[in-house]
Amino acid sequence: MKYLIRAIKYFFYFAVLCTLIVSALVFTGMTGSNIEDIFADGYNSLWQIAVFFMIVAAIYPKFGFYTIHIPTDKSWEDICDAAKSYLGDSRYVPEETDGAHATFRLRSTAGKLTKMYEDRLTITRTPDGFTMEGLRKDVMRFSAGLNYRLGPKEE
Repeated sequence: MKYLIRAIKYFFYFAVLCTLIVSALVFTGMTGSNIEDIFADGYNSLWQIAVFFMIVAAIYPKFGFYTIHIPTDKSWEDICDAAKSYLGDSRYVPEETDGAHATFRLRSTAGKLTKMYEDRLTITRTPDGFTMEGLRKDVMRFSAGLNYRLGPKEE
């Protein structure tokens, strides 16, 4: 269900972004204001663009969101403290923390809006470390930084 909601969000995101770009082109006079002037096939192009956005929006959540496993021998408290410190430096605040997982959200509304309110990072304890789940770019960046702060797993 989460995947479907994300796909629908991205469809509307792409549609609004395309509308803003086309509107900017019309208002700056770079193209005519008639739909036949803007697109080669006129109104017929609109459904083709919509189908393209549907395909991209259906695929994007698969590649845009990521879960990574990070092995460590640190305790859950050490992981949470390091995550709160590191993510706090990047404007993330703890949303929920319990014995098995912790979630963090962006502090600013503008940051949340730019990520379409898909700004949640979830850290879950595993027997040999933890996993981090969220937007691919954020997960890759924060997991590397958190792994560095926790130090290497001792053999």
